[in-house]
Amino acid sequence: MARQEAEWSSRLRIFWLNKNGYLDGGWRTGGIKWTYGTNDKGSSISFTVKIKEDGEEDNINLRYTHTSRDTGMKEDMDYKVPLTTTPCNLGGKRYWFICSLYKNGVYCGRRVGVLFCIGKWFGCRHCGNIAYAAQMEGGRFRVGSVTEPVVEKARQEVKREYYNGKPTRNYKRYLRLRDKMDNSWVRAAMKFGIRF
Repeated sequence: MARQEAEWSSRLRIFWLNKNGYLDGGWRTGGIKWTYGTNDKGSSISFTVKIKEDGEEDNINLRYTHTSRDTGMKEDMDYKVPLTTTPCNLGGKRYWFICSLYKNGVYCGRRVGVLFCIGKWFGCRHCGNIAYAAQMEGGRFRVGSVTEPVVEKARQEVKREYYNGKPTRNYKRYLRLRDKMDNSWVRAAMKFGIRF
């Protein structure tokens, strides 16, 4: 079975939940919409994050409608994914998803920061046989660890290029990734004896 590319998969990141205040405690409700291509078709998911103070299990409840690609049948999905924490070196804690899928009859239980859409479920990339684009480029054709979608995403994250005459952090990251990709193409061309 061909591996699915992580960059083009619908995914839910624990880092995004934390950045947007969903992990601050209590019950928080939200949603995400993914769009594909220029026609605004896509998918969406709603969720409720429950961070409990009394020591009960923290979790995120995912709710969405799955449409089968084969039959077109719709199925309402509503299930919980456990959350766990690890202590940070400088204090505080970091949240993680616990992958609750079964692969070959064995419960996964991996601690992961990203859940990917795998068929009608969300789970870790190991259960879904998902790889990053750079991992799928093989041997002598691999030009580097930075791919075009990564550079484009970094460019979209740049809201402002300069502030007080200095480049912003996101703009510097974009420039760094673009230069890394350009240099990898030059190295690949040299490998095949192409001169510029």
